[in-house]
Amino acid sequence: GSDALGKFYIVTDGDTHTHKEGYAYFWVELDKIIVQMGLTPLFSKFKYPYWFLMIIAYICNVIGFILGMKLKLNPFNIIVLTMHRWFSIDNAVRDLKFYPIIDFSEGWHETGEWFATNWLPKFRASRRQKGG
Repeated sequence: GSDALGKFYIVTDGDTHTHKEGYAYFWVELDKIIVQMGLTPLFSKFKYPYWFLMIIAYICNVIGFILGMKLKLNPFNIIVLTMHRWFSIDNAVRDLKFYPIIDFSEGWHETGEWFATNWLPKFRASRRQKGG
């Protein structure tokens, strides 16, 4: 049988990310795309501290409980949006002989171009229609 049979693989950009260990900081990389599209940089906006967001998230949990609904601002979402995570492709390289054909920088730049061409015009048009 195959070495890959019954195994789970995470396939990413590998070690082509901005840090040699194979990771990138999501919000920093997202900000690059935002700037590439001509929008206001994320880091020029006011940032709330983690502890404050968690307090507000727990308050939202109580409000959601009272109203019988789950609000989007909750502790789980704060944790997920602020955690650092990356994945190793070592097993995929070893068992599947996988290696990314497009490195992170090139792919991320192409992603930004796609969003600027395909998503941004529709987003701006919808904001004009809503008066925003």
